Amino acid sequence: MGSSTSALARAERALLTRGLEWWTQHGQPAEPQRAPPVEFTLSDVAVGDGLHIHTAAYRKTEAAHRRTPPAKPSEQTPLVAMHGFGTGLGIYYAALPALAEKWAGPVFALDSLGCCLSSRPRWHLEKGEACAVAKAESFFVDGLERWRAQMKIDKMVLMGHSLGGYLAVAYAEKYPQHVDRLVLVSAVGVPLPPEELAEAHAQAPWLVRTVLSAWKNGFSPFSVAKLGLGSFIMRRYVERRFSDAPWVAKPELKEYFHGSWTGGSNSAGGYAHATLLRPGGRGELAYAREPLGPERIPGLQVSRVSALYGDRDWMDWRNMAAVREDVLARGCGPDIEILYVAGASHNMQVDNPLGFVDAVLATCNGGKGAHRQTYGSKYFA
Repeated sequence: MGSSTSALARAERALLTRGLEWWTQHGQPAEPQRAPPVEFTLSDVAVGDGLHIHTAAYRKTEAAHRRTPPAKPSEQTPLVAMHGFGTGLGIYYAALPALAEKWAGPVFALDSLGCCLSSRPRWHLEKGEACAVAKAESFFVDGLERWRAQMKIDKMVLMGHSLGGYLAVAYAEKYPQHVDRLVLVSAVGVPLPPEELAEAHAQAPWLVRTVLSAWKNGFSPFSVAKLGLGSFIMRRYVERRFSDAPWVAKPELKEYFHGSWTGGSNSAGGYAHATLLRPGGRGELAYAREPLGPERIPGLQVSRVSALYGDRDWMDWRNMAAVREDVLARGCGPDIEILYVAGASHNMQVDNPLGFVDAVLATCNGGKGAHRQTYGSKYFA
């Protein structure tokens, strides 16, 4: 393990430990001093060809199991969480303990193949828009399927954040028999790009056109972070992005983000944005080259799609609402629920982890969440 990867592993463990400590203090208001009833383990699950997928597994402690009535087999479906672009499983650090404490089955979070502490095989596909979307999707989706088979999981609740939400839909298209339901957390790539987007890009200033061209040709932003400015960029981002959130583990997050971008070689994690997405505009930061909304989500063979958004999310929930209305009009397709998390933006599992957990449990544990209801208090300490 190289020095940069070792630093990322240390940053990850520090972040997950901080999440467990935070949950001990704030997640159990009735008994704030009680030790957390969950524990986590980290492992590298071999998926063949000398590759592995880095995995965090959260489970109730033995003492907690003794206090909890046994769950029915149907309630023990594993929850599997996928991260978005530019980060890893640590983005769920504050939410995983609370989810595991209330979830009947095991809770897993993964680093997708080519990302963070999972294997980073050389990217043999084309870069940018020269790469076929189906090939790029298969790299991630088939990696997840090999992990599922190795873990001997029959069905799972699959949760994906941002680009992870997009990939969760792609997985459910290819392997619907292994998905109980989807939880899409501010998923990217739902709407069709507007017709005027190409013209807007063509008329953009020179610097913007240069950035757009680099994106389309597969330039990885990870390369910029590796030039020596990565630590400064990540520190500024975390401090500004979470300036009004004293509960956020800012030092640990900064080290984790920095390690995610600079650790190891550029692989799928560094090129995914350019192979699967196109630059945005007109209200969206990015659009999918193969959008989820018009046909892909309505055609899913899964029972439920739960879409979560922060109440100040830059992803527009109205795009998913339009998909829901289309499914209702057709009279076929998955049930679609839209839920909001108070006081949260795109990274709602960091902005308001307890509200995020409430929303996930409301829609997964025991039935439907209330359509378009907001979960969690806006401010807490």
